[in-house]
This record gives sequence, structure tokens and C-alpha cells, in this order.
Amino acid sequence: MATINAYIPQPAPLMFETEEGQRTASGCIEFGGWNHLAKTLTPIELSALLAMPGNPGLSWVMDSLAAAAESGRIDAERFIGQLFATWEDVRAFRLILRDAGGDRWQNDRHYNALKKLGCAEMDAVTYAGIANFFDPAE
Repeated sequence: MATINAYIPQPAPLMFETEEGQRTASGCIEFGGWNHLAKTLTPIELSALLAMPGNPGLSWVMDSLAAAAESGRIDAERFIGQLFATWEDVRAFRLILRDAGGDRWQNDRHYNALKKLGCAEMDAVTYAGIANFFDPAE
């Protein structure tokens, strides 16, 4: 039986951790989100970001959430208000999640951030599955 070479598992990189991703992040930061230099999170104006052609709305929100959670800068009781500027932005995010489809899986860091915030394991697997987690009573 042929064996593979051993390897060290690598966590999925967030956009702030690659050179190309940092260029993308520098174009998104004006809409809020994770500032990787200052290690701060400001509420995301997602509706405005989505109006930009070729926007990375889903990745920007999920990477901002994961980075803030990993840095201990997000509160499990208030994370929706910390992450989004308005309720319209929350609704827009839920639509993006639903449109992503059930066959698109999230990465390990997004999954772990959602679990830390209280998302059920079975709901935290796909983007479409977590749409209900972002459906708070308004």
C-alpha cells in the first residue's frame, strides 16, 4: 500500500493574511469590518458594499467575523450589532447566505467562530445553513 508524505495541517487563510487579500481588504474597510492593522471591528455597511461591482460581501463579513472572534473582540450577546451597521445589512447578509446554496461549505475558521458564538454544529456547516443564525428578533 502506498502512503502519502506526512504534512502539517494549515488553517484556511483569512483575506487579511495574504498579500492579495490585503489589497481586497483595503478596498472594503471603508464599509466597516475588520481592520487587521488596528485589530478593531466596526459595523459593516454591507448594503453599500454590495452595490460595488465584484464585491467580496460574503467573504468580507465571514472573514471579519472570524478575525474578530479569534482576537476576542466580539461579544456573543451583541455580535450582530458589532458586525452590521443596520438591520438592512443583516437582511442582505441572510440573502447572500441563502443564495450561496447548501452545497457550498465554509472554511474551518468561519465554522469555529460561529460555534464560539453559539451556532449549532449542524447549522454551522454550510453558508445556507447559518442563514437562520443571523435571523434575530428585530
